[in-house]
Amino acid sequence: MEAYLNQPVKTLIENEEKVYKKVMRPNKMSIGIRMIEKIQKNLSKNMLLYTLIALVFGFIAGYYFQTEVYSELILPVVFIMIYPMMINMSLSHLKEIRGSAKPLLTALIVNFIYAPIIMYFLVKLFVPDTQIALALMFLSIAPASSMGLGYIGLAEGHILSGTVILTSAFLTSLVVYPIFGAYFANAVNISMPITLLLKNLLVIIVLPFILGIVTREYIERKHNAEKYQEVKPYFSTVTLLALYVLLFLIFASKAHLIIQKYIIILMLAPVAIIFYSLTTYLLVHINKKILKLEYGKHQAIVFTTVGKNVALTIAILIAVFGKDGQYMAMAPAIMSLFQAPFLMIYLKLSHHVRTYFNK
Repeated sequence: MEAYLNQPVKTLIENEEKVYKKVMRPNKMSIGIRMIEKIQKNLSKNMLLYTLIALVFGFIAGYYFQTEVYSELILPVVFIMIYPMMINMSLSHLKEIRGSAKPLLTALIVNFIYAPIIMYFLVKLFVPDTQIALALMFLSIAPASSMGLGYIGLAEGHILSGTVILTSAFLTSLVVYPIFGAYFANAVNISMPITLLLKNLLVIIVLPFILGIVTREYIERKHNAEKYQEVKPYFSTVTLLALYVLLFLIFASKAHLIIQKYIIILMLAPVAIIFYSLTTYLLVHINKKILKLEYGKHQAIVFTTVGKNVALTIAILIAVFGKDGQYMAMAPAIMSLFQAPFLMIYLKLSHHVRTYFNK
């Protein structure tokens, strides 16, 4: 204490300033992080509203101000959207796969076998446009987005099972997309060389995925896992903002085509209602009566199979099919208008689902 007091006044002041900065810096950081978290939660919670705003303003902008700029901006925005999404992907949870074997197998069957089969019959019934039909088939095999984990948490489901399913489904999609994608395209007589599909998947998914893993490892090793959790909301916020900008650009670039084909676009309503409702109904009863799963793991399956990664599907369609892909991307964009409220309604009914599973 005496040595401390005997220091020159200037030294004392400098030391106090250093201490003050060390104490205050985390507070400023925490304030910034809390603000970003609020923005991210707002963008997620009000997804339906922001999607509608993006589509409507995009349509108006494209109708009154025709320019090639909309199309030119799409691919850069796609990368900005995908890269932060991949940073938030984690492979570490795969070591827990043994404890989630039954829900994982169920989810993979639903996502990559049941979903494309039911979607095939729905597009045959309601969608005469082959490009829109192909887009819906691509959407049917898409894995869930990371927002599915948020829904699982809100429903008090089994987060670990959900994480294992989400990561496994994404890795499986890297194999499924080239095989099923080429098959779907040939089925509707649309030319799509599998080499082109593989090349574009490499650029739009695999490359950002690798960069995402490297980025996450860098943050966690240079700092720590807690630091990554602090900055994680920034990545989610960038992905959501880029998604809304992308939806704006898609509808702006195809505004006049939307007017010409509005009836086909309206026919997506029965496809969405039947697909989401039927899939959820079947899962509730199969998971309860046949698979004997508990409530938490059931919810993990629902929110990682019924909810599709719209952003990823849009990115693939645009990367693979170019300008035709921009038109095709309207299908998953419009499906998201039904998906978001459906999942919210199901979430509101989760206490009834819990009661049913506890009988």
